[in-house]
Amino acid sequence: MKFTTRLVLLVTVLTVSATLVTAALLTWTTRRAIITEAEASGEKVARLLARSASLASSIPTEVESILAQEMVAQATILGHFVEAAERASMPTDEINRRLKSITDGTTLDEIWITDDKGHAYLHSMPDVDFTFSNSPQMQPQAYAFHDLLTGKQQIVNQEARKRDIDNEHFKYVGVGGIDKPRIIQVGRSAKFLEQLTMKVGLPRTVENLLADGDINAVWVFDRKLDALVGPGIYGADLRDGPNQKELGPVRLVIADGQTRHVESRDNLSVIAPVRNDQKEIVGAALVRLPMNRVWATVQSQAEIAAVTASAIAVLGILLSIGVARYQSAPLREITRAATALEAHRFDPKLLAHVSQRRDELGQLARVFTGMAGQVAAREEYLDSMVKQRTEELETRNRSLEGLSAALSKYLSPQVYSSIFSGDQVAEIASKRKKLTIFLSDIANFTATTDKLESEDLTAMLNRYLAEMAQIALKHGATIDKYVGDAVLAFFGDPESRGVKEDAIACVMMAIEMQQKLAQLEMEWMDSGAERPFQVRIGINTGFCTVGNFGSPDRMDYTIIGSAVNLTSRLEQNCEPGSILISHVTWSLVNEVIDAEERPALTVKGFGEPVRAYAVRGLKAAAPAEVIRKELPGMRLFIDTAAADRGEVREALAKVVEELDSA
Repeated sequence: MKFTTRLVLLVTVLTVSATLVTAALLTWTTRRAIITEAEASGEKVARLLARSASLASSIPTEVESILAQEMVAQATILGHFVEAAERASMPTDEINRRLKSITDGTTLDEIWITDDKGHAYLHSMPDVDFTFSNSPQMQPQAYAFHDLLTGKQQIVNQEARKRDIDNEHFKYVGVGGIDKPRIIQVGRSAKFLEQLTMKVGLPRTVENLLADGDINAVWVFDRKLDALVGPGIYGADLRDGPNQKELGPVRLVIADGQTRHVESRDNLSVIAPVRNDQKEIVGAALVRLPMNRVWATVQSQAEIAAVTASAIAVLGILLSIGVARYQSAPLREITRAATALEAHRFDPKLLAHVSQRRDELGQLARVFTGMAGQVAAREEYLDSMVKQRTEELETRNRSLEGLSAALSKYLSPQVYSSIFSGDQVAEIASKRKKLTIFLSDIANFTATTDKLESEDLTAMLNRYLAEMAQIALKHGATIDKYVGDAVLAFFGDPESRGVKEDAIACVMMAIEMQQKLAQLEMEWMDSGAERPFQVRIGINTGFCTVGNFGSPDRMDYTIIGSAVNLTSRLEQNCEPGSILISHVTWSLVNEVIDAEERPALTVKGFGEPVRAYAVRGLKAAAPAEVIRKELPGMRLFIDTAAADRGEVREALAKVVEELDSA
């Protein structure tokens, strides 16, 4: 992306981001202010309802109290009337008729007058027989008037309530008899008290609040969470009732008297306590306010912010394009000059125009021009130095490669590789490991060498050692050293395939060496050796100390220990041209190697006889056989284990044909 584009994008992003952040903060602040104002309005409405509820509950109570006094007076008058009527021997039917006319022409709805047993023999209800009882279970309402018979009470004022028999709202008052113990009870319908509660102001106030749409719903609850006023109460329109998120705070407000708010997507509910004149909490008022106005205002603010951000973004883009063009032109010229410098084609004239500027870009162009000259001179000097040092390094590398190649011939490949790879440090150190040790020696080497010239002997010995080393490396052996005609090697360090696998590899290597010696025997006889090399091989497996031995200036990587000594004893007791292994090695290789146990050896340095085994070959392979025929002017040697029998037959047939045609 070009610098101009990045600069335009940067200015645009910063401008739009700042505008959006400012608009978001403004919108959030506006929303918070509107919600706070709505909460304050809701609290005022809730407190108004609380006062209205307190007034609504006190006025009906006072009216009922006045009504009770009037009913007491009416009951007392009726007591005097009955006393006078009975003294005048007025018939019972006449008295009941007159009581009926009183209820028909006054506000009283019922009159009950009993004898001293509680039986209502005088009443305004025809064809009704009733007796007052003192059992609240039998008469939950009427039993309270039985105390007038016993004289415990002279007046019983029962609060207005719904009757059990017909669920009508009634008010009952009773007084004691004038002439004898009796109950004089009067009752009247109290439905007007409910109407009075509705007309006093609270339900009407709720309806007026809901009319203009500023408030969605209002409820007034008593301490038992019964809705005294609200949608569906006293004929108000039914709306969604309070949900659990609102009822929970209602309980808390009634408990501690603290105003609370519940905010949702569509509504803001304000819950305030309702207190009586003694400041006691008698309930709670819930006012549900709509949030549509809040969201409309927030949406308006968001739209204004979007329009403002778009306008500022356009202005920012235009401004950034102009600034970018003014600032990026010199930078493009400096970039072209840097490219030319990289390609060794820099010309000071490329920055002549920019260098005339008096701002930072002009200073940069002047510094760059001066630096370019210095860089060109230094590059020329460095190129010559690099060329010289490269030639020196190549010479040294060739010398080191030759030295490394020469050193590798004096070390086993495994040791050489571990030293040059850094896996092994050239320092005096050793460790104990279980190894399989190989030791070979040419039998009767002195007698053989006496009949050969030194040059022939050297050639034969080097050929022998080279072939043995090649086989050893093929099987993964670590060649420790050559001692004259003897070869010492081992398996298991610095690389190991496992103790058993190392032992098998060592024995198979020895078998291949003996097979290779059989092939070399013909070459040695052609060289004049009357007695070809016969090699003894000893193999043992055991723990050895392996590592670097010597001094810090001259060390040798080798192995020492009794296992090495036992290998030497096995080699010395081995027959020429054969392989002798220890019992430990045999236990590791007997699954694949065919070996014959020999009489136990009594060797120097070991207290117990040593069990030894002569290797005969691989168990899976057919027994190896060498066919050798010698005649004057003819010598035939066939290794049946190594040669292909079909190819041998074809070769012999061709020889016979050539012999017949000669």
